[in-house]
Amino acid sequence: MSDNLYAPPRSELGQEARLSEGSGDFDFGRAFSDAWANTWANFPLWLLAGIVSLLSMLVATVTIIGLFLVVPILFWGAFAFVLRMHDGGARLGDLFSGFQQYGRVLGGMIGFYLLTLVISVVSQAPLMVAQATNAGAPALIAGWVINLGVTLLITPRLYMAIFLMIDRGLGLGEGLRLAWDRTSGLMWKLAGLMLIAIPILLVGAAALLIGMIPAAVVSYLMWPSAYRQIFGGAPQAAA
Repeated sequence: MSDNLYAPPRSELGQEARLSEGSGDFDFGRAFSDAWANTWANFPLWLLAGIVSLLSMLVATVTIIGLFLVVPILFWGAFAFVLRMHDGGARLGDLFSGFQQYGRVLGGMIGFYLLTLVISVVSQAPLMVAQATNAGAPALIAGWVINLGVTLLITPRLYMAIFLMIDRGLGLGEGLRLAWDRTSGLMWKLAGLMLIAIPILLVGAAALLIGMIPAAVVSYLMWPSAYRQIFGGAPQAAA
């Protein structure tokens, strides 16, 4: 790997490599400790990467067409960056690694966001109907419960598919199937991992903006740790 921080990675994670098997489960304490250690070990790399990623997305969004043709690739790169940061050896070039396989990455990310959009609309439909028809408190509460349930119990499982597509070179359908199968018994734990971010961010808020930024990074970095624990270790050379 090049020592140039701006150089793109030479290959995608997991290509021509065999992944060791994960445990099929994850530990909250390990996810937090991994995230905490990686946050401070990679400062100021992640700070610079965040600025570069944000500016790149803003420029792409302003062009309108870039919102559809560039921003999905940059989101892919953000996932690749945090996964590599967890594994070690992250580079700024990881933010743009999706452009190396542009068609595959763009198709996978657009398909993923369309799927999550449909799920979001369906989950919010009962609440929107209740609000539009003034159906009363019971219907509103039921709508909120359905929407929150989908957000906490389904969405986190789907996001594991992005890591799988990056890490193992899988297509969207295969990534979603594997993510869904391997997390079938982890719905509540993954919901808990999402909820853990709330107190972390609140603690960061107590330190104002200075604390909010690393708190957000810690909450993001818990996900690649959980992914590695569930699905397997960093790529290893094939036997």
